[in-house]
Amino acid sequence: MTAPTARRRALLGGLVALVALAALGVPLLLGSATPAPRDTAAADPIVAARLEVPRRDPADPLALGRPDAPVVVAEWGDFRCPFCSLYATTTEPELVRRYVDAGLVRIEWHDFAYLGPQSVLAAHAARAAAAQGRFWEFHGALYADLRAGRGAVTEETLAATAGGLGLDVDRFRRDAADPAVAAAVRADQELGARLGVGGVPSFVVDDQLIFGAQPLPTFTSAIDAALARAR
Repeated sequence: MTAPTARRRALLGGLVALVALAALGVPLLLGSATPAPRDTAAADPIVAARLEVPRRDPADPLALGRPDAPVVVAEWGDFRCPFCSLYATTTEPELVRRYVDAGLVRIEWHDFAYLGPQSVLAAHAARAAAAQGRFWEFHGALYADLRAGRGAVTEETLAATAGGLGLDVDRFRRDAADPAVAAAVRADQELGARLGVGGVPSFVVDDQLIFGAQPLPTFTSAIDAALARAR
């Protein structure tokens, strides 16, 4: 095969992969940030609704940070999304270090499990881990497995992950199968759709929607602006 022919085939393969991801509704790595002017919040019901997203429940197992932190970053994610994994394993730890640990930001998780049955299984399992106070460890394990290419998600692989984290596996299985858990996952996705979330990862910071695995400065800029408004 000649070098030009090989390059053409490699380019075609890359385009096919991108088209496949787009067909699934997955943002192509970076997505976009869509700030809304502050004076539109009262006129636009979607923008106004974003301001009501923070839960601020001290007992919320799907949250990191102080309930009274000035700013909440609400994420909608899918545990089978490679770009969600990229954000969770690179950008999010830095946000935690800079803002959450300083008491300035609270991160609240929302499910948007739309990439297939494995996504739904993983979302249910993560909530079952949350019932034992281990959501964030389970969240980290799922995304680490995805980045490492460790294969399909099944009830057995999820139970094995739970066992590896020291959870009560029998209780974990019962909680993952609870219809209330399934309803909560669906409710999160429906809320996200009403707020303009069309793919993952998506984030609401104040009244701003950030779409995709944006670079760190996109998040720090939005957070710093929200902190300035909160003063």
